[in-house]
Amino acid sequence: MLAGYGVLFLVNKSLSSQARVQAHEQMVGRVREQLLNGRATHKGAAGLQQVLTQIVTPGLLVWVGLEEGKTYKLPQPDGSFALSAPLNKLISVADTKAQSQATPREFQLGSNVYVTSSLPIQLQGSPAQLRFIEDFSVNAEQERTAQLLLLATAGLATLFTGLLLRPIIRNGLRPLETLSDRLEGVSTESLGQQRIPLERQPPELVPIASAFNALLDRLNHSWERQRSFVNGVSHELRTPITLIGGYASRLRRGSVALDAEQQQQLGFIEAESQRMAHLVTDLLDLARSDAGKLRLEIMAIDPFDCLTHVCDRLQRHAGDRLKLDPGAGSGAEGPNHLAMGDAKRLEQCLANLIENALKYAPAPTPITLRLGVTPEDLMLHVVDQGPGVSDADKPSIFERFKRGTSAGETAGSGIGLAVVDTLMRGMGGSVSVADAPGGGADFRLTLKRSGAPASTPGKA
Repeated sequence: MLAGYGVLFLVNKSLSSQARVQAHEQMVGRVREQLLNGRATHKGAAGLQQVLTQIVTPGLLVWVGLEEGKTYKLPQPDGSFALSAPLNKLISVADTKAQSQATPREFQLGSNVYVTSSLPIQLQGSPAQLRFIEDFSVNAEQERTAQLLLLATAGLATLFTGLLLRPIIRNGLRPLETLSDRLEGVSTESLGQQRIPLERQPPELVPIASAFNALLDRLNHSWERQRSFVNGVSHELRTPITLIGGYASRLRRGSVALDAEQQQQLGFIEAESQRMAHLVTDLLDLARSDAGKLRLEIMAIDPFDCLTHVCDRLQRHAGDRLKLDPGAGSGAEGPNHLAMGDAKRLEQCLANLIENALKYAPAPTPITLRLGVTPEDLMLHVVDQGPGVSDADKPSIFERFKRGTSAGETAGSGIGLAVVDTLMRGMGGSVSVADAPGGGADFRLTLKRSGAPASTPGKA
């Protein structure tokens, strides 16, 4: 719209200039007819002046220039000439514009607008130039006023049109906003239910919504197959892995004919079977969470007891590297230090974090466990002195199969931290990581505080 008004402004300016030139040409044409009909040029300057006096008007300056350089100044009617510029300067500029030009030329001097031209004549048999300067300043001022009004009208019209179109455009874009909100709400948990109703969509969006629904159907089918595969394989692996670990442990403890190397090899088998069983458990938890079948016993629990139990249970496996902060339980006595959660699952989360720290923190650096208390939350810390987690990895470190850049060649599946995140969210808490003082990582499990002692378990 603004471009259209701009074009209209330029066209109007060009037409106004052409109109002034045409008006000047008509005046010069009348002078030419009078000169030809009256043969005034044969009578010299006096005859020419007699003809021009009947034609010229205030605002028109006429003079005659001869080839020899002689100039005749022709007086104007009633002695008036409405030109504000000094005549010498005006004539000098007009002389430059009109010299050797038969076509009228428009020029501007100061704020005034003029049109000048020259007419070849024979004055008493000698070639001469009849020069004209016509003042169109009043006309140009009126034109500028009209142009300003046009610009003001264009601005007001654009503003009014914008205000008028705004609700129309907003209503037109509302279906797109609704569609965008629905797309953002799609997640793995809602693949089977989240669909875009086609009957509520404008005709233009029906093909897009239909194609998206078909894509969701394909994704849901693929996701269900993947989830069934993981769940089935995990269940199938659980029993043989448990048997392998149990037989290896029994053989190692009950046989006296084995040498030290064979005892060590059986110990490796037992440890790896335990690791595999732990991995299968994590996969089952993820599969159950995806299916909405993850069961948690939510009740008021003592996080400090969980820290103590995990520390005692994993101390030998950790080579006495676990250090329970002496002040971990300070300020957290009585029912006010209880938190809402699942004690068994919380210990599973702590074990995952401790095993993760044992992988990346160099021996024999300690891994410190402690409990922090705030008015709203209880926070369990697992602090190591390893390479830490870079700022770039922190937002995605708890995603499935995502490993940090500091992992290097360290073995790992990339699901341990994802399981911790899944379980903590299931308990209404969260997991995060920060930089530990002096280097390393500080993994934090946060649970909401409970003001009452443990009560009847609930399902989540």
